Amino acid sequence: MTDKFQSYADSIQEKNKFKLLLIPILVVILIMFINQLLILPLILIFNDSLKEILSFSGTSNLVNEILSLFLSIFLMTKISKLKTEQLGFSKDNIAFSYLKGTLFGILQIFSVFFIIFGLKAIDVYYIGDISILILIKVFIFFVFQGLFEEILFRGYLMLFFSKVMGIKFTIILLSFLFTCIHLFNSNLNIVGLINIFLSGVTFSLIYYYTGSLWVVGAMHTLWNFILGFIVGSQVSGIITYNSVFFSIPVENKDLISGGVFGFEASIVTTIVELTISLFVIYLIKKEKNKINF
Repeated sequence: MTDKFQSYADSIQEKNKFKLLLIPILVVILIMFINQLLILPLILIFNDSLKEILSFSGTSNLVNEILSLFLSIFLMTKISKLKTEQLGFSKDNIAFSYLKGTLFGILQIFSVFFIIFGLKAIDVYYIGDISILILIKVFIFFVFQGLFEEILFRGYLMLFFSKVMGIKFTIILLSFLFTCIHLFNSNLNIVGLINIFLSGVTFSLIYYYTGSLWVVGAMHTLWNFILGFIVGSQVSGIITYNSVFFSIPVENKDLISGGVFGFEASIVTTIVELTISLFVIYLIKKEKNKINF
């Protein structure tokens, strides 16, 4: 399956290493700047409250992510002369690929949740103070948010960087950059930093193996959505205010629960991410051995 990603990279004709690195970096910086800039007029247009914006439930949040994703695709394809399929948006089995990523994402987050709960590091309460319409709206937001972040780091930068420095170093570097954009999140600690880095490694490995942005985008979406709005933990330290359940960290068990940063600062998440990454590495090596044989 890694041949799909490799075919994307091999189809890039540019040989100048400076251009292969600089142009994608500048494009991504521009997109991220526009993403932050767009939210301001959208807040005024849709009159969202600060609480709605911070908890991802504002209409401005949703419209911003939709516009940012399509703007990303437009700029990347035009400036770098790519086809959308080269960014990981394969036209084959779209529904099946997204469903597969959805199932993987559900398994990933609930593995963490049930282990933490089983170790009695959280108290879980049913709240149910979120309407179905808001839940749907937030889910759609995370669909586009997941794809937006994944196209920047996996679909675009990973593609060009791998042409210059190889896939191993590319995955490490992009996971570091992925961590950097979360540095100013509230209540971030060392375990949280490690886990964000590991999640970047996990998503990169899965993308390299599948060549499908639908898969990693869906996994990213389900992780954030279930984490914040179903089980009621913080999303990278950000409080979501409304959820179906509410997970409260038990005192003196922050290493297991993740404390005020949420499950993403839990040692359980560390173990789960490492397990997934090692399993995908095994699959990649197994496939390469078959090809060499």
